[in-house]
Amino acid sequence: MKRFLAILVVMVMLVSSLTACGKKGETDPEGNSNNSSNIENKNDGSSSEKKIKIGFVPMTLNNEYFITMVNGAKQKAEELGVELVIQAADDHASAALQLLIVENMITADVDGICIVPSSSEGLSSALQKVKEAGIPIINLDTKIDQAILDEVDMEVPFYGTDNYAGAKSAGEFVVENIENGIETAILTGIEGQQNAADRRNGFYDAAKDHVKVVAEQSANWEVDLGYIAAQNILTANPSTGLIFASNDGMAIGALRAVEEAELKDKIKIIGFDAITEALNLVKSGDLYGTVAQYPAEMGKLGVENMVKLINGEEVENYINTGAKLITADNVDEHIEYVSQYAD
Repeated sequence: MKRFLAILVVMVMLVSSLTACGKKGETDPEGNSNNSSNIENKNDGSSSEKKIKIGFVPMTLNNEYFITMVNGAKQKAEELGVELVIQAADDHASAALQLLIVENMITADVDGICIVPSSSEGLSSALQKVKEAGIPIINLDTKIDQAILDEVDMEVPFYGTDNYAGAKSAGEFVVENIENGIETAILTGIEGQQNAADRRNGFYDAAKDHVKVVAEQSANWEVDLGYIAAQNILTANPSTGLIFASNDGMAIGALRAVEEAELKDKIKIIGFDAITEALNLVKSGDLYGTVAQYPAEMGKLGVENMVKLINGEEVENYINTGAKLITADNVDEHIEYVSQYAD
């Protein structure tokens, strides 16, 4: 019942906010002007100046990683003089709410949509609706499953990290720097997401002959679930010496569990994403490392290439935005980079 009420409230908020986007003289929640005199009717052949409107749908805004992505997108949108309509669900696993957001973006008459799917396998309905509306879409960060794209007969550009390679670099670092046979736990993301599988597999394939994996558990990218999963793992496997968490949120949750168990001096934790809190924990020695992604670049590339698509230009179908292992040796450099996109 609580879940139903939460969804109902979000639906009302989304409809209200997106309806407001079309009202003359008002601004959207991001402060962008929605004066209808600046937006050309796409079907009337008018010669008036057109202001492109792009829907931007991150997985959530309750994670600094996606806030950084949005801030990069905002910078590029301001540079190009386009309007950005930003909406996100409350948590990482809100596939139903994300579908509602996409439907409302279509109703709000956006010219294109950039999306980080909450479920790489659960977007067929949304993609079909976007296709029928003739709205171009760009996939950022979390790749939509190819079987879904085949099902709806669409080619969707993807700009994001090679998650397998990024996680592999963490596994290789473990092989080079940690004793052979260390008992290791792996915290994975949302089941069915390609990046969750790629991060797990990249780390495992690189380190499997060097470490002893004693536990694997999904924590859905969430801090609190990472904390609970780590508690359970440490209870069942008290000799655990290493935790690879497939994102920084789960790594931070795991660190809390490790600290409460008074095992911080015995257990090393590696995360993935390089959000500010994780970088500070690497600097202080509380995290052993994290794999940096470049979400701001994803946001910029999404907006820049969406404008090209809307204007009928060709765009690259795949762009690898890069990844880099962050340890105490290079953390200051990356803290400086990330600070450019802080709120």
